[in-house]
Amino acid sequence: MRIGGGNANRRPLRSVAGRDVRPTSGWVRQALANMLRDVLQDGIFIDLFAGTGSVGLEALSHGARHVYFVEHDRRALTILEGNIARCDMSQRATIIPATLPQALRYLPASLQAQMLFLDPPYASDLAEATFAALVTRCPLVADGMLIWQHLARRAIPPAILDLPLWKSRRYGNTQLSLYMASPPPQAEAEEP
Repeated sequence: MRIGGGNANRRPLRSVAGRDVRPTSGWVRQALANMLRDVLQDGIFIDLFAGTGSVGLEALSHGARHVYFVEHDRRALTILEGNIARCDMSQRATIIPATLPQALRYLPASLQAQMLFLDPPYASDLAEATFAALVTRCPLVADGMLIWQHLARRAIPPAILDLPLWKSRRYGNTQLSLYMASPPPQAEAEEP
């Protein structure tokens, strides 16, 4: 597994052995980076259910100012710390070692992020529990974007946190659903 682009392009990343942690594929990470190209620049990105940190590190490599990584699995945290160091991004990364959705209360109270990414275990109800917790503690700016990675056959709501679905893209068994109030004008223009 490697960073797929940006200033840390081709840096190797370690993953967690076994099936408990499912890293996002390079194909999906690169597709997401392409969709977020203009939004990532100097933005703050929150990577919920961070695992090995591959998505957040890709965001940093493509120009994000800072990434908050939320993860609770001890093995994944060890790998995550090593991957951040391996990419020389420790100054732009904060790790929150806690379980979601409770971990939201450990994010800085003043945090206003442009992007919130969540990739909970596909066979869990943690997405819904996290969405419910975000209603009372949402660290997104008013025009921020929520990105949900989920199993492709899962039904997706037309809005989450009062943010309408902007676009949804399928990559094999994985789907990315992006929610935001006001999509960038150039992003709207590129849609067929």
